[in-house]
Amino acid sequence: MNWGQALRDARLRQGYSLDDISARTGISKGHLSRIERGQRPATPDIIRRYEEVLGDAVAATVPGLDTGNVDDVKRRELLASIAAAAVGAGAPPLERILDAQLTPPRQVGLGDVEAVEQAARLCMRVDLSGNGSAIAAIARGALEWANGMFDARMSNAVRERLAAATGLLADRLGWATFDASHAPRAVELLTYALDVASRSPDRDLWAHVLLDLSSVLAHMGRPADGVEALRLALGDERVSSAEVANLHAVAARHSATAGDIRGGLRHVERALEALGRDQPADAPDWAQQITYAPGHHDAALGLALAALGQDERARAHLTSALDRLPPGRTRTSLRCLIRLAALDLRAGDRDGARRRAEQALQRAAAVRSARITADLAMLAREAAEHGARDLADELTGAASR
Repeated sequence: MNWGQALRDARLRQGYSLDDISARTGISKGHLSRIERGQRPATPDIIRRYEEVLGDAVAATVPGLDTGNVDDVKRRELLASIAAAAVGAGAPPLERILDAQLTPPRQVGLGDVEAVEQAARLCMRVDLSGNGSAIAAIARGALEWANGMFDARMSNAVRERLAAATGLLADRLGWATFDASHAPRAVELLTYALDVASRSPDRDLWAHVLLDLSSVLAHMGRPADGVEALRLALGDERVSSAEVANLHAVAARHSATAGDIRGGLRHVERALEALGRDQPADAPDWAQQITYAPGHHDAALGLALAALGQDERARAHLTSALDRLPPGRTRTSLRCLIRLAALDLRAGDRDGARRRAEQALQRAAAVRSARITADLAMLAREAAEHGARDLADELTGAASR
């Protein structure tokens, strides 16, 4: 029986429009239309909603249906579904199962915000390990939930904490989206993250979102715009010295890409000056895993110095970074290893370059990252330029997969 068609017939018989049913049931007109066309199931709850508006017209349209046997219908459908799934004969499509819309609470408390914080921490740990694409589904659902809570009642302290948690979650999703080669969508997500983070007291988070946004812009071929984005954060005295050092190091790399070597070297020196200042001991959890992680600043400076042609200085920082970076910083370690292989080629050490390149290829096989792919392509160009044609071909093949 086409239940959707039956509900449509009952509605038309009573002279109701879809707008009328939507207004009285609280269900969107589009969803009701899909039900009536048979594109979504007419669940017992939907049937009840129509009955509340149309009364006996529903039972009159569907032979054998009355308001007392909807539960029986639900029971029979459930048992039939279970029996079919038990023998591998199929279950309802997942998109249909997940179609229900959960409503955020009207009063938000600390427990609600802690749930968003836990989701953000999980996404960050998975993303830093090099598996950013795995967090997309988790982050999207949690971000939709978190965003919906901003309209609820809550104290100012809870609202600020929610802004920080939501900003971090959106930043991680935006960064993972970028690493999955969807840069324009990443810009949109990171811009949303920036807006939310600006309402939190965590100024380092706000600055770090700008840093991530600048990196996406540079990757899109707009390094000068990336530097301009970083200047917004560098002009804020509330940003910690550790994050300021991070901002300058990334600005140095973007400057090199834009051809501004002198400006890039100035940013390197300012990064080193910032590292010489006192750093706060109460950095939030996300910053301890990124900005304050051992080896992080060495990695950022090493990548910048390599781009600026400061090979020996770059080698010292990159080697230190590889020695100190935590095991969970998979992509950052890979980027340092690839840069060291490029420096080996420039120094004429083909054997050393091949050893590092083979290590990088082995580790990169388990990582999906637009940046790692771009780095491998860069190393392939270096290999070709320095006469290591077989290595260049191998790297080109890996970068194109």
